[in-house]
Amino acid sequence: MPVGRVGALAVSLGIGLAVAHAATGVAAASEGETESSVTSAGSTTQDTDAPRAGKIRGAKRSTDTKAETDADSATTADDETAAGPRRWHARFEGPRRAKDADVDESRDTDVVTAGTEQSADSDEVAVSPVTTAPRKRLFARVPDPAPQTAPAEVVSLQAPAATEKATALSDTLSDTTTPASSPVDDALLAYVRRLITHTLFNKTPVVRSVTTEQIVTGQVVIRIDAYDPNDDPLTYTIEQPASGGVVVRNPLDGSFLYTPTTPVIGNPRPVEFTVVVSDSSVDLPGLLGLLHTVARVIGLAQADTYRQTVAFTVDPLVQLPPSLLATPALPYVVKSDPVKLLSAAAIVDPDSTQLQSITVSIAAGKQIGDVLGYTAPSGSVITPVFTDDNRTVTLSGLASLADYEAALKAITFSATKLGLATRAIEITLTDEQGVENLVPAGVLLLLLPAIQFPPSLFAVGGGPFRLGGDPVKLLSIAEITDADSSSLQSVTVSLGAGKQTGDALSYTAPDGSQITASFSDDNRSVTLTGPVTLAEFEAALKDITFSATQLGLGLRTVNVTLTDTDGNDSLLPATVAMGVLPAIVVELPLTVTPLGTPIHTIGKPPVKLISSVLIANADGGNLSGATIVIGPGRLSGDTLTYTAPAGSTIQVSRPNDWTIELTGLASVEQYTAALQAISFSATQVGLTRSVTISVTEEDGDTSPVPGVVFANTIAPVRPLLTVLSLPATYTLGKSGVKVAANVEIGDLDSTVLTGATVKISGGRQAGDLLSFAPIDGNPVSATWNGTDTLTFTGTATLAQYEAALEAVTFTATGGAGLLDTRTVTIDVVDDSGVGTLLPATVLVGVKNPDRPTIATVGATFVKVGNTVKPITSATILDTDSTMLTGASVAITAGLRSGDTLGYNAINGNPVTAVYNTSTGVLTLSGTATIAQYKQALEAVTFKATQLGVLPTRTITVNVVDESNLSALVAGLVLTTVSLI
Repeated sequence: MPVGRVGALAVSLGIGLAVAHAATGVAAASEGETESSVTSAGSTTQDTDAPRAGKIRGAKRSTDTKAETDADSATTADDETAAGPRRWHARFEGPRRAKDADVDESRDTDVVTAGTEQSADSDEVAVSPVTTAPRKRLFARVPDPAPQTAPAEVVSLQAPAATEKATALSDTLSDTTTPASSPVDDALLAYVRRLITHTLFNKTPVVRSVTTEQIVTGQVVIRIDAYDPNDDPLTYTIEQPASGGVVVRNPLDGSFLYTPTTPVIGNPRPVEFTVVVSDSSVDLPGLLGLLHTVARVIGLAQADTYRQTVAFTVDPLVQLPPSLLATPALPYVVKSDPVKLLSAAAIVDPDSTQLQSITVSIAAGKQIGDVLGYTAPSGSVITPVFTDDNRTVTLSGLASLADYEAALKAITFSATKLGLATRAIEITLTDEQGVENLVPAGVLLLLLPAIQFPPSLFAVGGGPFRLGGDPVKLLSIAEITDADSSSLQSVTVSLGAGKQTGDALSYTAPDGSQITASFSDDNRSVTLTGPVTLAEFEAALKDITFSATQLGLGLRTVNVTLTDTDGNDSLLPATVAMGVLPAIVVELPLTVTPLGTPIHTIGKPPVKLISSVLIANADGGNLSGATIVIGPGRLSGDTLTYTAPAGSTIQVSRPNDWTIELTGLASVEQYTAALQAISFSATQVGLTRSVTISVTEEDGDTSPVPGVVFANTIAPVRPLLTVLSLPATYTLGKSGVKVAANVEIGDLDSTVLTGATVKISGGRQAGDLLSFAPIDGNPVSATWNGTDTLTFTGTATLAQYEAALEAVTFTATGGAGLLDTRTVTIDVVDDSGVGTLLPATVLVGVKNPDRPTIATVGATFVKVGNTVKPITSATILDTDSTMLTGASVAITAGLRSGDTLGYNAINGNPVTAVYNTSTGVLTLSGTATIAQYKQALEAVTFKATQLGVLPTRTITVNVVDESNLSALVAGLVLTTVSLI
């Protein structure tokens, strides 16, 4: 019974299931194709030897056979050429005629058939090459009649026994009823084999290596070398990076290309994504899927997928350098106290928020004695390192730009030499990426020469000394002045004209005194050495005593020379006289010698009237009264005030503002202290005032000649106010902006201020507001008048008022635009009650808030019933907001019933979401940072329950910032729904 195509297919399937290989079938040639079949066998040796389902083993033809075949081929070709073009005829492939069978029988010995061999330990199937029997054709070529030629003899290379078996099998397979093999059959068998192997014996795909290469465009090429042990085709699914950017696969070479959403500048950007490598390109249906699951459970088959995580760092295309805008402090007076090096410092770095170091050095004009100092601001992590004899300081430590700005303004400068009167300061910045500013920032600090004022001494001699008596104080009054020094290095006191043998100076230092004394010239000269303050040297001079053993001329001159800490000597020695009296008693008149040069600045507190006073020849060392009066030159408003020293028993009366009367029996020392407690003040600038002092003894005698001091008045110096900052810009609806970020106040005759005003003097609109929040530890307070002026009150230092003014903020409710700039004036009042000559003026701009922008990436595919994250990457920018208040994700095209957008709350992220099934809108809400909303949007999921007419859904994404503005252009992503 003939075996049909169905039977042959069944046999083939059985063989395929048994050996998991596809066998190569045979086919019989139709009439008229014998020569062409032989020719084909000779011309397709390479194809016959090529491997198919396994390794192919075949016997080589002999040289004679090959020659005969070539000859036959040549004959056939000649016949075809002679006969002209071939004609094609349709022929029904029915049972062969007798002569066909004869032809087949005559060729049985010439056919080398296919045999199947399989070893016990190998899956390889060895198939002998088939050298004849091409496939039957439905349309056979029928050449014109040609002379009959005997078929070429084919010589078999097999052994006789093998030849007999091969001949028998060939007879069976060459039966005219056996169907010819077809490409469909071969493909089907290969598919069945793959299905069986994948179902029962699958191996997980293997990744050999992953390499990355960044190209000049900033993109990164990723090459994943993967293969499947079962030779199944591989598919790749990309899970996009959470940090932004898009990864796509190049279909030409199989590589992956990462493209950043935004250019990478500044810091390198770490990127991580996952590629799912799968050998399951077709889902296993029904029973096969169940068998595959069971095979995986029992360990016979492995997983279909392998997750490969790819991590790399994208180097920035460009790293922008930091820059510094700085202004120097006011000119420095040589040898004065250290001053701030910079009055203002603004650091800009477009791609960095932190610096790692700043180096400040004196580059040009530096001198020995130049010193840079640094006192770290409170809470600063920046540490200084000094080099080049403290003429270079390096501030280091990873910190914000604002921290480094504060650190720069904490650097101080001092110098001991004028040099070229300038110092070029060079500042080098290094940001967190190690990028330095292209050109070091430079400022030029001006220096003023030190005004070398020599010290001076006003002194009155003590005594007189009576021979045979106790030593007396050499000086009764000693007042030292030095305009540019607060201390002295040394003082030398020596006896001059009239000195005698036996004259002696002596000095006993008080406990704790740092002054040392050295004597010379037989104790007629003493040098006091410090350095100590002027007051300490004054006290030391008044502690020097004098004694003598000879009367001489009855007078000794005393010379006093001073040297300050700058090495400046007094121009001329101060000279006083010391009287020497014989050993007899002579009553001298009562005298009062006051010392003082009070200068009162109008508006300032009262100044001390008398710095020291000598009262001599008082009977018993006691006084009963004193009168102090402002005499010639007095003006209305001149006032004498008295504050009683602690423990004083002297009583005071004030007949008028310019007179003070002291009464009560007390010692000369007590009256001296009381006189030094009197102060002078005035309200007008005028001529010098003469103030007289008279004293009365216990017996009622009054000093015949009153002592006199001269008081002067001057007008106050106005403070100087400078604002060193760029104009501020306020965005409607935002937090207030600082009006003046950097304020500098100077005052030559005041160290404190009593008030200030900040006023909107131009462009004011309803809703404008100036605000001030009290600063801890700062006594300054402020009140707003409700319209245009913020008034500060409280006595505070210049630095405290600078901090208060820098804390003033401005807000508005309208009036935004280029022509709606506000003009703000700032003024201060010192303790003299005077303000600046010219108030500082700053500008404040007002603008409408900027809209946020959003760019989304997403082109996903999802099977019906499955869930996918449609937003692969979301990039949100807002130039004037760091917070968002809401977002929306909406299916705006292709919405079908059952489509769902979902969101699962993220731990630590305040964003929540609600989905409206009728509109297809997922509304996200909650005040959160831009980064948190990016995270939330990329976590949104989509699921569809039906395909729909259009399988692609268009999803629109938008955000709302804290100004309640949304992006002008919403982000779009596409998600395609499929059934598989």
